[in-house]
Amino acid sequence: MIPDTAVSNVPLRLGLGVILCLVLVGTGFGTGTAQATTTNVTVDGDPLDNSGELVVLEDPTANVTVASDEPIDLIEIRVNGEIHHSYRPQARSFTEDVPLTLDPNKNTIEVIARTDSVDTFKATLTKYTASPRVRYTSPFSTSILSGPVNKTNVSSGQVTLAGTLHTVSEVDRIQIERTHVGESNNGNNQTDRELHRITDPGGSFSQNLLLGTGRNKIVARYTDTHGRTNTDSFELIVDDATDPDIILTAPNESYTGSVRIRGEIRDETKLDRVAINRTSNNASQILLISSNLEPDQERLSYTLDTTLDLYDDNDDNEFRLVAEDAAGNIQEQIFTVEYDPTPQVTITENTTNATAGSVRVVGNVSEAQVNRVTIETIDTQSGERLDITRVYDAEPTMTAVEFDRTLTAVPKKTVINILVAYENGQYTRSVTPVVSTPQNTTINREVAKGSDEHTADNITDTDTAVSGNETSGVVSGATSESSNSDDSGEPTDDGQGNSPTLIPIRTREAFGGVVLVGTIYLLGHWT
Repeated sequence: MIPDTAVSNVPLRLGLGVILCLVLVGTGFGTGTAQATTTNVTVDGDPLDNSGELVVLEDPTANVTVASDEPIDLIEIRVNGEIHHSYRPQARSFTEDVPLTLDPNKNTIEVIARTDSVDTFKATLTKYTASPRVRYTSPFSTSILSGPVNKTNVSSGQVTLAGTLHTVSEVDRIQIERTHVGESNNGNNQTDRELHRITDPGGSFSQNLLLGTGRNKIVARYTDTHGRTNTDSFELIVDDATDPDIILTAPNESYTGSVRIRGEIRDETKLDRVAINRTSNNASQILLISSNLEPDQERLSYTLDTTLDLYDDNDDNEFRLVAEDAAGNIQEQIFTVEYDPTPQVTITENTTNATAGSVRVVGNVSEAQVNRVTIETIDTQSGERLDITRVYDAEPTMTAVEFDRTLTAVPKKTVINILVAYENGQYTRSVTPVVSTPQNTTINREVAKGSDEHTADNITDTDTAVSGNETSGVVSGATSESSNSDDSGEPTDDGQGNSPTLIPIRTREAFGGVVLVGTIYLLGHWT
């Protein structure tokens, strides 16, 4: 049981406690007023919160700012527990740019400020150190994480190295080094090196590579804007089993003693040898030959443009075009060019004008090296040369000569000779001219004196013309030709194609009728 005196002293005790607290506060004892300290940190301009995290790609610079109501006695900046920087500001504010050296991956950053009390700012900085990664798409395929295999076989010396880039920061440059290792017959290795550079590739890249037959070492380096580099090393083995490709343009025949042939020869790796052989005697003309194994952009194709001599015997004018690449693959193409130097004489007009006693001959000489062209007319019965003209006679030789000449002729008794002198001799073409005649003429019949009067008739006759002048029908021109080395060009009368096929007639008026006068060719005789 509690005495009454204890109960009655409770209010007194409470009052004394309150008074004691006020006295202690007034004398400076107890918790007092809290002193405020504020710490702010930015990393390369990005704000970093207390207890926060930030990812950086390289060692950053931190801006540290500390403010307090009381003078700041000490500031320490620690990285992973180690003191990197220490300051004694002895002021209520502090600001400083502090370079930080970080370990790869996660780092604990502390900013410790001591005034009358201690304030600690703590955060995490992750230093990302991964270099760029590549997913290859040509001439092989890989994933992002898996790199290329050590060796890859390719069938052509022309390949494209391509892929997509995967990295936190942009790739600044790519360097691709190709080294061909060629094994010569004497056992000595020959190396050829080529370097390619790509700047600012973006998200992907594509680079054409020229490889040599056999081993080609590839070293590809990918560097981002922060200097981190990823290097891939591998070999591309060229196993070329494809023959070279030949595109040839050559005429089937030539009228000169030589022929020009053209073409294009291509290979996917490298042309080693191009030659033309004459099959009859295996004589060879070497057009291209290689003396090394290294890749060569100019040896991927060869433009063929050469001249070949032709022989009179066409059996000797068969040729074999041979193309061989660096891997030993061979492609052949056989072609023949016939040597035909005989000129081509074309006649477009050869009409005899019976009234004028002349013949017009129009045409051309072609497909030969022409030195001289002569045209003459010969009387087929007497053998007399009626006329002669020189169409062309000059140097150098011409491959085509046109002519349009009018010569003396006897209707139905003339043959035209075209004599062509060319580099191999003389060629003669003989032509029997066509005899022109008026068509649809009218026969006028008049009533003679002393006879019965009647009206004159107009009679149309398409075969004969009776008008007081000598005429003739149309004769188709026959031709013959010969080639020899004789310059005389005298034609021979073989009795063929020289006899008229229609009867020439003349008329005169007599005794009120029409009288036929002149001669008629009947059964091989003139009557």
